[in-house]
This record gives sequence, structure tokens and C-alpha cells, in this order.
Amino acid sequence: MNSDEVEPLEHDIVEAPGVPTRDEELLKLAQRLGYTLDTLPSLDKALTHASSACQSEVPVEDYESLEFLGDAALGLAVAHGLFERLPDRSPGEYSRLRAGLVNRRSLARMAQQLDIAPAIRLGRGEELSGGRERSSLLADCLEALIGAIYTDRGWDEVREFVEHAFGEDLDRAGKSDKLWDYKSRLQHYCQAQHMPLPNFVVVTSRGPDHHKVFEVEVLLQGKPAGRGCGLSKKEAEQNAARAALENEGQFPKEDSESETLSES
Repeated sequence: MNSDEVEPLEHDIVEAPGVPTRDEELLKLAQRLGYTLDTLPSLDKALTHASSACQSEVPVEDYESLEFLGDAALGLAVAHGLFERLPDRSPGEYSRLRAGLVNRRSLARMAQQLDIAPAIRLGRGEELSGGRERSSLLADCLEALIGAIYTDRGWDEVREFVEHAFGEDLDRAGKSDKLWDYKSRLQHYCQAQHMPLPNFVVVTSRGPDHHKVFEVEVLLQGKPAGRGCGLSKKEAEQNAARAALENEGQFPKEDSESETLSES
């Protein structure tokens, strides 16, 4: 990457001798993340918190609009990666897998792995309150960063970046069919407990034929053990089996941390 060919920031802060300028900091980050950029302003915007923009003496844009764009681009890129690896899953299974990869906790962890926190611009109050380590802020900045890549380099570069950053997680999801095959896991559990195999019963089906929703109940030793819904009988059975495994204590029930994280 030739820094002379990159459009610099219009308002770079004069730093003390030996302290990297904002241009140098952003160029170094882009190189470390493995993508080429044409301009710095979009990357700078992606890593500028509103608290910093408010305190700046010159007009500065924060990351919120890029976060919105990056959220959509990331979701599509992850969906594409899942579809390539698992071309025969139901919409519900795709949605569940994607949610596990792009929830706030996962994004914050990825932002930490990519070490983008040092490049985030924060206002003094946000800095003092520990904003640089806050999960929600890190996740937002990662999404904004992806939005900046999209506006600066386009869709192909976004897909390449997501594959680079999330490739191992995508591969793990693609190879771990048993992780999501709750019906087989429940059958193995019953065999290990010397119990009869589970019995799945369709309780209800509602809606038009082209968008019917099924509800299935699974019985263990003739007793209700869990229910699940889905857009196909197969998906409903998987969700019912998952509920039964949760009720049997085979893994903890999903908590709300993947959707709502502590802001402290």
C-alpha cells in the first residue's frame, strides 16, 4: 500500500514528535486488517464516536450512519458464507446460525481480536468511563468499519474481509452439523439413558400452504418433553428436540446476552 496514493484526512491533528498522526494510525490499521483503501475519511468516520465529534473544534462525522450500512452488509456476507457452506438448511436454521455469528457479543469479541479499539476516537468523558472496552461500542465500530469498506471498496471487498475475519467461525458452523442436529443428539441421549427413542407429534399447523407454520411436541417415555415451531416439520422437530435437551439439562438455555449486553 502506498500512503502517497491515499486521500488523506482534511483535518489531521498535529501530534507531538514521535506520536503517529491520525493518517498513519489508520493506514497501519488498514494494512493490519489486510485490505486496501482509497481514502481515509470513511475509515476515520467509522472509528469516531459521537462523543468525540461533539468535542472536536472542526466538523467531524461519527460512525452511526456507517454502522447501519455495515450491519446490513455484514449480515448479507455472513448469510452468503453460510449458504455456501450449508446449501440445504432451512431459513430458520440459517437465521439461527447467523444470529450466533453476528450478535453483539460475537462482534465485540471479533473487534478485540482485530484490535481496532486503539484507533477509535472517543470524547474525554467516554474515555474515562471505559468506553474503549465497552462491548456495544466495539461491536458498533466493527459494523461501521465494514460499512466503510463497502462504501470505499464495494461488495467484493466486504465479502473478502468477512471471510478473513469470520472465516474460522463460518467453517466451524459449516462443519458442525451435529451441533445443530438436535434431533440426533436427543436420540443419542435417550440411548445413553436406556430410554425408548423420542416420539415427535405434530400438534398444530397453521397458515396458508405456501407459508405454513408447524408446531411439534416431543415425547420422552410417553411424557411431553418440549415443543418447537418451524416453517417445516423438520425444523419444528429440531426446535422441539432442542427444547427437550434444554429441559433435560444437556446444555444451558440460551440467555439474553447474545441480544442484549451489559453497557457497563
